[in-house]
Amino acid sequence: MRFALPLLTLLLLSGCLGGSATWERVDVDGFSEAIQEHPEGFLLDVRTTSEWEQDGHLENATLIPHTELETRENELPEDKDALILLYCRSGNRSQDAAKTLQDLGFTNLIELESGITGWKNAGMPVVYG
Repeated sequence: MRFALPLLTLLLLSGCLGGSATWERVDVDGFSEAIQEHPEGFLLDVRTTSEWEQDGHLENATLIPHTELETRENELPEDKDALILLYCRSGNRSQDAAKTLQDLGFTNLIELESGITGWKNAGMPVVYG
């Protein structure tokens, strides 16, 4: 009990000093819900150009391959607290991309854990072209 107050104080301070960065991995339903609830969010596809063209993409998505995020940072939202919804093919590269985005200072990320493959397998729409 005598450690409760110091521990609580430390937790509160670390929350204040650590910022409010969030990175959430969600399933298809959660990702779809996030897109619907946050139409202002920046929808980011981090696959390759050939994957974008061959396999389709989510409507209104912006393609910036994960290996180009740092060099194309000027194409990302200016507001580092803006919501970025990101996905790749299967959920692996988007994790690397989310780490890169955090390193660039972005604080509000929602990542599709199953990638566009899981999205399509769930019967969700994609567009081509």
